[in-house]
Amino acid sequence: MAPTKEEEIKLKNYNGDLSKLGSAERFLKAVLDIPFAFKRVEAMLYRANFDSEVNYLRKSFQTLEV
Repeated sequence: MAPTKEEEIKLKNYNGDLSKLGSAERFLKAVLDIPFAFKRVEAMLYRANFDSEVNYLRKSFQTLEV
């Protein structure tokens, strides 16, 4: 679900304390600061795959240690 144009503008212009925003709003604000849509998609994919990549690397390092 994509934010409306009004929601995008509000997030882009928000200059208050970021800790008062929810995690989804903070993430969306960071993504909206990326100027190109393709880069936004790459950032979202990176975040979506981060945990599985870390788990894969941990298993690989455990294998190397053994």
